[in-house]
Amino acid sequence: MSDSDSHQDAAVKEGGRERILVGVSPSPFSIRLVRAARRMADGLKAEWYAVHVETPSQAHLSSAEQERLSETLRLAAQWGAQSVRITGTHVRDEIMEFAREHDITKIVVGKPLRRRLREVLLGSVADQLIWNCGDIDVYVISGEGEAAVPTHRRRKPVRPMESNYLWAAGIVGACTVLAWVLFPYFHLTNLVMIYFLGVVAAASLLGRGPSILASCLSVAAFDFFFVPPYLTFVVENTDYAVTLMVMLLVGAMISTLTARVHRQAESARHQERQTAALYEMSRSLTAALSLEDLLQVVVKQIARIFECRVSIMLPDDRGVLVLRQGDELSPDDEREALAAQWVFQRGGVAGAASELLAEIKGLYLPLRTSEKNIGVMRLETGEPQRILDPESLRFLEALGGQAALAIERENLLRQAQTAQVQRDSERMRNILLSSVSHDLRTPLTVIAGSASTLVEGEENLDDRTKRELVQSIYDEARRLDRLVHNLLDMSRLQAGEAVLNREWHLLEEVLGTALVQLDLLLKDHPLIIKLPPDLPLIKVDGLLLERVLVNLLENSIKYSPPGSLIEVTSRVQDQELLVEIADRGPGLPPGEEARIFEKFHRVAPGRVRGTGLGLTICRNIIESHGGRIWAANRPEGGAVFRFTLPLGDQPPALDKPSPEMLISPHEGENSSH
Repeated sequence: MSDSDSHQDAAVKEGGRERILVGVSPSPFSIRLVRAARRMADGLKAEWYAVHVETPSQAHLSSAEQERLSETLRLAAQWGAQSVRITGTHVRDEIMEFAREHDITKIVVGKPLRRRLREVLLGSVADQLIWNCGDIDVYVISGEGEAAVPTHRRRKPVRPMESNYLWAAGIVGACTVLAWVLFPYFHLTNLVMIYFLGVVAAASLLGRGPSILASCLSVAAFDFFFVPPYLTFVVENTDYAVTLMVMLLVGAMISTLTARVHRQAESARHQERQTAALYEMSRSLTAALSLEDLLQVVVKQIARIFECRVSIMLPDDRGVLVLRQGDELSPDDEREALAAQWVFQRGGVAGAASELLAEIKGLYLPLRTSEKNIGVMRLETGEPQRILDPESLRFLEALGGQAALAIERENLLRQAQTAQVQRDSERMRNILLSSVSHDLRTPLTVIAGSASTLVEGEENLDDRTKRELVQSIYDEARRLDRLVHNLLDMSRLQAGEAVLNREWHLLEEVLGTALVQLDLLLKDHPLIIKLPPDLPLIKVDGLLLERVLVNLLENSIKYSPPGSLIEVTSRVQDQELLVEIADRGPGLPPGEEARIFEKFHRVAPGRVRGTGLGLTICRNIIESHGGRIWAANRPEGGAVFRFTLPLGDQPPALDKPSPEMLISPHEGENSSH
């Protein structure tokens, strides 16, 4: 094969990728072709395909031949080939079409041991491929001396062949009786149609062989009963001889075509069932909301299709397979875990009826994407050979490929979400540092400067200046303390570490504690507090609620002009305690009512100092208590912040007066409003 060798060398020089096709038939010597193709593929590092073309002439294959063909294709698949079954009319045409579609460079076929009349006249499959192969190399290998492939199972025929032929004879007999009844009333050409109808029925129901028999029996019966001289096979009129010959040929053609159509219809129905199963599984996987739901869909669908028990195993962080869906493995049988781990690492098939650990119950197959194995699928059935059939195995691999892609997609989605959370955390950390750095440095700078002035100029400063510097240090320290509290509260709330210490409290007690912290800030703002005398106790975390009131009041102080009034009111509404804090400032810009509760969001970042965390902390605290908080503009001007707290359990009774109070910045004491 010098031409082939030169073609191979040219392909290697050009860097082309070799692809090898080996034709497989029910012959016991096909195993030799598969081995030769495997050696060739290993030597060339090439992809290779084991292809069998199912033609109408093979519809009568015996169970042993069908078994031998399946075993050969399965063995080729275990050796690394892609086992493919093709349905067609002519072997040569189907192989050449497949070779062109898959860029095959070499074809391996067997040399027939004996030549039949058809092969003598038209040439064998090997001859036809050589004549029509074009630039594809064809290797013809002899199969002499090769043993048959061992078989491990036998299929029960659906219907004995003998009974099919008896049914064909019975159909011809029924057609003869009908024609005999109609013989006095119809011409002979019309009676021929009755026999044609019987031939079509035999071809549709019984197959090609019985239909050929029905065609021959129909010609004989028509000649014997309806062609003069009657009840003999003698034909005196040559016209009738032509009619009988045409009847035989047409019957044979009808038998062949009908059997072919029937076989193609069966193949189409089978492919339709597989396509429907793939579509149903794909749709179910798309609708799965989590990895557990996805694995349940995979187990349920494959178990229903193959009528077996299915389990899915996926690797953990250490790369060790763990059961994620299905039945637990027996802890006493270490071979099951060994087979699963081997399949995950090597990507082959192991377990029941396979070449590796065939004695165990489970059959293990890899869940593989285009790049790697991501898990293992275990199937347990009473007939593992049925699953290892090349066609069933190929269908199972398609389902497993869908499952693997869906699992990989879910894993990538979780990784993307984790990466997004990390990016958001990093971004929030950077924003926090950039936002807080100025607010932390400012009070520290003021404190350090005031303290330095006191230390260095203690002898030259008068008492009034010293008091102002000390007051400045005190004010900035308080402000720094509130800022640090906000940062700590925010970090605890975001991390989910804040634990609510719920106790019964009076709202005015919590409010009074908050006002003590803001006494210096409130010196320029009159404060009106309106609380009903029958206000019930509330079961809240007093320290956190105090933080809410401090932040809301401080926000109103910062955003309203000096001397403007701030009002705090409360009432019971729909089994909730409603608290309102209103100011007389400029109000909220349109569209900012909800955004002001976002982290680091400030309405006037250049005009008002702050980190933009106070309102976010308020929202988190209120929502952790089961309440709501929102903001709005007042019709008479200014903004109002409202939040609710559920009353929940029946509070203990408490008799108390609760007058309305006015805190005046000029008098510095409480008085009735």
